Amino acid sequence: MAKWGLCLGGGGVLGFAHLGVLEAMEEHRLRPSCIAGTSAGAIVAALYALDIPLPDIASAMETLSLEQEKALSPCVPRFHALSLPRVKGLIGGEIIEAILHEVTRGKKLAEVNLPISIVSVDLVTGETVVFTSESPPSPYSSRPGRSYILDATVSQAVRASISIPVVFAPKILGERILVDGGVRELVPAYEVRRMGAEEVVAVDVSSQSDKPQKVSGMIGVLLRTFAIMERDATARHLAEYASLVIQPETGPTSFPTPKEVRRLIETGRQAARLNMERWLAIDRS
Repeated sequence: MAKWGLCLGGGGVLGFAHLGVLEAMEEHRLRPSCIAGTSAGAIVAALYALDIPLPDIASAMETLSLEQEKALSPCVPRFHALSLPRVKGLIGGEIIEAILHEVTRGKKLAEVNLPISIVSVDLVTGETVVFTSESPPSPYSSRPGRSYILDATVSQAVRASISIPVVFAPKILGERILVDGGVRELVPAYEVRRMGAEEVVAVDVSSQSDKPQKVSGMIGVLLRTFAIMERDATARHLAEYASLVIQPETGPTSFPTPKEVRRLIETGRQAARLNMERWLAIDRS
């Protein structure tokens, strides 16, 4: 049986679609040999690697989304008045990290039940910084522009990976200033290969950002800009490293109401089912 791994991409609220993909995966009793995630995908990947049940992962994501919305609400009306060179981020991130620490019970990367990699970027060096439970072989650890951190908590890793520039304050870890991994690697298929997988199943929840969308507000402009900038690099990355790419038809979205969360989860479930024959073939090969 081939050793295959799963990678979950970033996409903010669209990350709820990952839960539908995982539900379909569990329905068919599929289990990856390793998992990687960026940004919203990092949240789901980390909690899944700790064997937290999917309904509890959904609840944690809703809590994190609500906290983010509460933190942004008082800032957005004043955004035009901020002196951007002095602003580290609209959301400090301490509350978000505290919630993650509680949900993960303060566990370290070495304590996960499934090998994992979580991707971030160092603003100072420009490196892709990967938090991982798997010590990389020397050819990978010496790869230019890439470094690995093993001694960290799961909450620290996820906090770094979800730190969208300007929206979140960067995660400071030692001398590193870390931001959202999507700056360089939105869907981290390479990391799944690096952990030894022969095949990679990638979930790209942001694939529809190429389609026309309405944009409003400064934050909306910022996030839409990042989404457009990421597409070409993501397509090239997946073409090189992924065996199967699942792209839920998420469409435009905003605040994650219970109805919207259910819709996004369903888009993930449907996308996984459409690709299930190929997925099962990968598992059996």
